[in-house]
Amino acid sequence: MRRFNNFKAMARAVMVVGAVVAVVSGVTFAALQSQQNTLTGNTIETATANLQISKNDTNYTNTQSGFDFSGIVPGGSAVPVTGYPFYLKNSGQVKLALKMAVVSTPSNPNNVDLSKVNVVVTTMGGNNLPTQTFSLQSLLNNGGVDIGTIDNNNSLQYKLQISMASDAVTGNSASLGGIDFAFTGVAAAS
Repeated sequence: MRRFNNFKAMARAVMVVGAVVAVVSGVTFAALQSQQNTLTGNTIETATANLQISKNDTNYTNTQSGFDFSGIVPGGSAVPVTGYPFYLKNSGQVKLALKMAVVSTPSNPNNVDLSKVNVVVTTMGGNNLPTQTFSLQSLLNNGGVDIGTIDNNNSLQYKLQISMASDAVTGNSASLGGIDFAFTGVAAAS
């Protein structure tokens, strides 16, 4: 019985020593771990997109007064012959994809067929973009049409003209009013 008690005591001692070794090696292992290293106070910011408009390439703002397109002959040439100039400037930090839309509901007391009123946009100044023609209706319906891209810190000159198909109007005259052309820029892939 004494041997059994000695064996029991010895087994207990081995278990205690084993537990102490396990704790010490765990502490030693924990003591060898690296301290935490931290990058603190990070900020995430987007680039700036800033498109402005001008009628003279000098005074750029977010809004300019529009033009009076008068003397249009349905079925005739776009008016005015030389076009009304306007400029878009990208004062932001990224290249922008440009869109043009009509963001108002035009007054149309003579029921002009808006799908037969053409808005002619020509890019000037050697960037070789084609003249584009859009129906007034298309500028109202789809949230805008693409009119090119503009690099950051650059400006582009455009000219704007209006024409009508010969069957856009019935009667001896017609007018449309309250037409707000809007130009937007969305960050474009470089």
